[in-house]
Amino acid sequence: MIFDDIGSFPLPYGMSREWVERNFETREYAEMVRRAYLMKVNAGVELPNYPQFRDMNRMFLDPIKNQEFQDEPYLIKKRYATIPEVEALMDMNLDSLRVCITGPFELYYREFGAVIYDDVIDKIAKSVARFVENLDENVVKCVSLDEPSLGTNPELQPSREQMEFAYSRISFSGDVQIHLHSPLFYTEVLEIEPINVIGIESARDERAMDFVDVEDLESYDKFLRVGIARSDIDGIVAEYNSRHGVNVWGDDEGIMDAINEIESSEKIAERITKSVELFGERLKYIGPDCGLFSFPSQDHAIKLLESIREAKSKI
Repeated sequence: MIFDDIGSFPLPYGMSREWVERNFETREYAEMVRRAYLMKVNAGVELPNYPQFRDMNRMFLDPIKNQEFQDEPYLIKKRYATIPEVEALMDMNLDSLRVCITGPFELYYREFGAVIYDDVIDKIAKSVARFVENLDENVVKCVSLDEPSLGTNPELQPSREQMEFAYSRISFSGDVQIHLHSPLFYTEVLEIEPINVIGIESARDERAMDFVDVEDLESYDKFLRVGIARSDIDGIVAEYNSRHGVNVWGDDEGIMDAINEIESSEKIAERITKSVELFGERLKYIGPDCGLFSFPSQDHAIKLLESIREAKSKI
């Protein structure tokens, strides 16, 4: 099993999301991305995602909607389907990288709502595929399509045919993950051929693992990415506060204590052990449930990643 991360990461002290959106094409931003990537590597992440500092929808929708970049509405020209963060990291001569791309249904939903029109989702799906096509497959070992609304938003219900033609556009020689925030939708992905790894979040609610049948995975030759460390920092701190009758919000050391206690390496190791027992060889990736952007600082996020590294070493 490979230790990866979903992608999003806290900004350095003094930086704001507004500054990032204005300056993501600058050298300063590229260096900020490289430093954060190395932090992940040094914390023990075996297949780090590029540090995702920007809004996961805007960073793809903005270029897709830019008329100067389009072949036609919502279909981006291939040469413009690039991710500045990935390009910044390519200058480092990396051996391996994970790349998250917001999935076609999430982009469609954020732009148009839940009623899906085939011609529009087709163009958005082609645009997503072009971002994948421009990746260097010698370096990028895994592409992850982030679809948080599938299975969590009852209004968004793509048909099997819509899913098949949307995801059939993806052509990639490495692993193709789909990151689902709920396990309820995993059966809808089993027959989608380009996707070979299904990601579920189970650290916050370990019962999520029980929804996945290993025989399904074996029958369709799919693998799992299992979230084995919580990324809901609000919940972690609230649980710590309740347990000790304190309030550590705004206290960096107190929040670090909360992470150490609530998400200890021992607790994470228990979840890894459970996931191995349930899924065996079908378990291919482990890591945090979701992105870590909401953590108060990069140091706090790194602490969680280090705890995962320590937990994995115990298995």
